[in-house]
Formats: sequence, structure tokens, C-alpha cells
Amino acid sequence: MVTVSVVIPYSERFTPPEMLEEAKGTVSAQSVDTELVVVDDVETGPADARNAGLERASHRYVAFLDADDLWEADKLERQLDRMAETGAGFCMEGEPMSLDEFVYRVLANEITSFTSSMLVDTDQVSATFESGLDRGEDRLYALEAASEGGVAFCPSLFSRRRHEGSMMASGIPTDEYVAACKQFAYLVDQRVPEAHPYLDIYYVQIFTTVGRALHDEGEYDRAVSYFMRALRISPHPYTLWYLLVTLGTRVLP
Repeated sequence: MVTVSVVIPYSERFTPPEMLEEAKGTVSAQSVDTELVVVDDVETGPADARNAGLERASHRYVAFLDADDLWEADKLERQLDRMAETGAGFCMEGEPMSLDEFVYRVLANEITSFTSSMLVDTDQVSATFESGLDRGEDRLYALEAASEGGVAFCPSLFSRRRHEGSMMASGIPTDEYVAACKQFAYLVDQRVPEAHPYLDIYYVQIFTTVGRALHDEGEYDRAVSYFMRALRISPHPYTLWYLLVTLGTRVLP
């Protein structure tokens, strides 16, 4: 019988206690044995909390659950079966795809749900969460784990809940966002060889997203500069469209 260690980072500053109890309830309802590891102090960030949970875990298989999410009752059982079938050291939510496609879809921002679906075999994966990364530490971990141990997928593993105080509900200044994205891309470039062909796609997506945000804030000149940066990398039609819209808005009286 396999027992899975389940790591839940928790801070009452971001998640009400009753939501934590509901999340823990979906752990105890699993069809396999579990060891619950709740890391209470996340003042230094969720990456450090999850790394602390990895260190405290007593078992080979470790899963992560955010305190404001809920698991399906057979989540871990299906993932363990899938990992046994494929030999992969890492499993998360999704339809079957190759490692190459997974890396592409993460960098193209087509896959956005990570932590609460992750199950890792620590005998095959030694990666940890990057504590120095302000954004995207979960994506970086997923990419590293998949590159190191291989990746398998199962559909419909969890449901995400959002509330007013959650970290996902908070905004981030544009300059800070861009700096964090660049740091993420640098680390991916250093650690995930499969990502090298797709980093340009990542930058186009980031610069276009920032340009749209600046347009919405009325900072049209800065928006134009980010759209132009994206277009210099690749002439994507959506980026060009947003550029033309911004230019037209800027010249309107």
C-alpha cells in the first residue's frame, strides 16, 4: 500500500480557516492512505513553505494542495495508477501530451493550474521550489520536475476556489511583473533544456499581456513600447492588432 504525503502551505492572512478545514477534508476522503503536512508559516513565501513540507514528508510520493482548493476523492489513486503505467516521476492535471508539448503549453500560458494537481515521486525527482522567485515558482517546479522525471497527466483532479483575500486576487505593479517574468525565463533557460525553442513565445506572450494592461490603465505610450518589443521577437497578429488599437486610441481627441 502506498501512502502519499500531502503538503498544504497555510496562512490565515490569505485563506479563512474554514476553507483550510474543507481542503483537509478532501485529503482525508482520498481512496489511498495520506500523511498530512500543513506548513503554517508562509511569511517567507509559498516556495519556502512547500520546500519545508518536502523536507518533513515521510513518504516517497508527495502531493501539494493549496488551502483554498478541493481535491476529487480519487485524485491520488488515479495519479498513482497513471504514474505506474507510464513510469513518470511527476503527474498533474491535464489530457495526455508529450513532454515537449507540455513545456510549450506552459510557456505559452495555455496551462495555468499547477500546484494543487501536482504529485511527485521524490525517488525520481530532486527539484525543489525556487524561493528567490517572486512569481511562477510553481510553473518552474513543474517544468523542472517534468524534465527530470518525465510527466504523466490525469483529467479533472481538483476544483479551484477564489476569495477576496487570496493571493491570486491581488494585483502586481507592471514593472515588478515584468522583472519577475524575466527572472523566471532566465531560470527556465538554465534548468529546462526542452524549453529553449519556446522562450521567444513566452516573451511575446508576456510583453503583449503587459501592453494590454498598460492600455487599460491609459498608459498608451508605454503600451506601444511593449507591443513593439513583442513584435520585434515575432510578428504575432494579435499583438499587431492590440498595437493598432492602442495607436488609434492614443490619437483620439
